[in-house]
Amino acid sequence: MAITDESAGAKPRTRKKRKGKLSTPEARREYQRRYYQLHKEKAKEYQRQYNLTHKKKARGGRGRANFNCPREVIRSTFNTSDIMHSPVEKTLKILEKIINGERLFTM
Repeated sequence: MAITDESAGAKPRTRKKRKGKLSTPEARREYQRRYYQLHKEKAKEYQRQYNLTHKKKARGGRGRANFNCPREVIRSTFNTSDIMHSPVEKTLKILEKIINGERLFTM
C-alpha cells in the first residue's frame, strides 16, 4: 500500500472562502442590490412623476407595416438638363408628364 500525504496526516489543500470578505465586483453588486431594495418605492414614485410631467416622443413607422405616409411631390417643374441627362425611358415619362400638364417645363 502506498502512503499518500492525506494518509500520513497532512491536510488536503483546498481554498476556503473567507465568510465576510467579498471581491470588489461581488461587493459592488451586493451594495447595488441592497440599495435598490431600500429605495425601490422612491424610484417608482419618481418615475410616475416624471412620466406625468414629460411628453413622450411620437412613435414613427419603424417596424409598422400599416403606417402609410405618402410623400408630397416636391418639384413641380422639369428643366432642360433633366431631359438631356436622363435615360431614354425616363425622358419619355418626363415628356408625357409635361404634355399631360402634370408638371411644368422651364428653360
